[in-house]
Amino acid sequence: MRLALFLLALLLAFIADVPVHRALSTAPEGVAQAAAYVTWIGKTDWQALVLITLMIGAALARPTPVSAAVLRLAVACFLLILLTGIAVQALKYGFGRPRPAYLNGLSPMTFAPFSFQLGWKAFPSGHATTMGALAVMACRIWPRAWIYAWGLSVLVAVSRVLVGVHFVSDVVAGLALGAVLAGWMLDRWRVTEPFADGGTPMTGLRAIPRTFGRLIAALIKPAQ
Repeated sequence: MRLALFLLALLLAFIADVPVHRALSTAPEGVAQAAAYVTWIGKTDWQALVLITLMIGAALARPTPVSAAVLRLAVACFLLILLTGIAVQALKYGFGRPRPAYLNGLSPMTFAPFSFQLGWKAFPSGHATTMGALAVMACRIWPRAWIYAWGLSVLVAVSRVLVGVHFVSDVVAGLALGAVLAGWMLDRWRVTEPFADGGTPMTGLRAIPRTFGRLIAALIKPAQ
């Protein structure tokens, strides 16, 4: 059922690509300017900087269950962004879809797989993929906040269309991709649970690579 609903949503998004693109070409300049502030939320560079700061702070803090939980969640979030980013970049080059500014009279349904042309990395949207993944993680930690998590994610995804760098179908596919990848990873990591080995939480910077290792190893092992 979920797959059928996604395929239907993606089909409708593809149908909406051309009319939305045409409508935005005549939209007031202020629309794109306002959306540019929103789209910044989905940038992974500042997200990574915040997460690295949290990891180092939690690793150097006094060993407590809280610092251990913060370290685990920060590392998991960092890995989530990193791994989904790698996946979406591979798909971008694999599909080779031009961004709106690079159409040059071509149809939005034009694809040039593995052409590595400048500006031909529209499908799927990286910002939308990241926000979809973070929304799923936020819902796992704070289930009652799902409307805020997904509301912000959809808002960022829409902003990518409004600033003219993606089509509707790009962001729909990105949100779905991020959600699926995050769900798969978080099911294996069980990041909301305490450390399995118990005892005093490890402290020091050596805690970071070990926590990374635990989560990566969980991806390799079959799901329990």
